[in-house]
Amino acid sequence: MGALGEAVAWWAVYYSDHQVVSLTVQYFHLAGILIGGGIAIAADREVLASARINDRDCRAAAVAVVQRAHGIVGPALGVMLVSGVLMAMADWTTFVASTLFWIKMGLVGLLLANGVGLIAAGRLHAASQPTHIWRRIVAASGASFLLWLLILWMGAWLTVAA
Repeated sequence: MGALGEAVAWWAVYYSDHQVVSLTVQYFHLAGILIGGGIAIAADREVLASARINDRDCRAAAVAVVQRAHGIVGPALGVMLVSGVLMAMADWTTFVASTLFWIKMGLVGLLLANGVGLIAAGRLHAASQPTHIWRRIVAASGASFLLWLLILWMGAWLTVAA
């Protein structure tokens, strides 16, 4: 077993033997989902509510909400990712073999890529407000909304089915 394998084995024992550690890691994971996902969904809702309104100021305000939200969502995602890695390392043999785990990781990857695209589209829209960029923002906000909920659902399934 290499150094990485030994570190993972040590962490698995430490995590299972220290309930306060495992509960704290789980807390940070859920807090990241609650804060990051909650703020992202609220921002996505702003965009989706503005989707049918043909008002440049309304659309610009919705894009500004999304841009500001990512200042909080990004760090929350970081907390979620670090705590998620710690939880996965605590029972790696179970998670590495779990289809649900890899589906959730794929959804997280899609969420990250969608967020990067949403930020980029928001910057383009702020510069010139073209209609085709607005449609991209609306689509990305809808995808973000669904991805956050699907990731939460997959995480709930992982607690019983991994």
